[in-house]
Amino acid sequence: MARARWLVVGAYVGAIYGTLPYGPVIGRTVIRSALGAWLLGSGMGLVAALAAAGLLAALARRGAPRGAYVALGAAGAGYALALSWLRAQHLERVHLPEYGIMTWLAWWALAPHVRGVRGYAAAAALAPGRYYDLRDVAANALGAVLGALVLGAIRAARRARVSDVSSARRSPQAAGSSSR
Repeated sequence: MARARWLVVGAYVGAIYGTLPYGPVIGRTVIRSALGAWLLGSGMGLVAALAAAGLLAALARRGAPRGAYVALGAAGAGYALALSWLRAQHLERVHLPEYGIMTWLAWWALAPHVRGVRGYAAAAALAPGRYYDLRDVAANALGAVLGALVLGAIRAARRARVSDVSSARRSPQAAGSSSR
């Protein structure tokens, strides 16, 4: 199973590197379309805000701990700043989700070996691989860190949900029985 996880990571990295020669051409073609121009322009902020709202609702529904909300808030602020910073560089905005996904995949491969915050940090450190200039390095690293923050928030909410379900199963009162 661990080998399969690393193969998925390798395939994703291969896809990123494999599209390097074609990325700018594909990006310019996409951005010339109305949907592409909107999505890589002002639409990306709206998509990020809707995703954050959905994640916030999921955290609330699962009774997530305060740290999950802090991580999600930090990620939201980071995405807002990053999108503002890359306002004129629409094609560079693709690095944010691209390296966020890479972080998630790296964490998935590392999770059996490196637990907790160290696992998220290691995944974020492994994710930003290719770069050409300082802006690329920053965008790649920022996408990786923001992906790790969102992943941490979601995982914390899942742990809270599993913990609530486990304690409900152990508690006779939660099961509806009474000691009277």
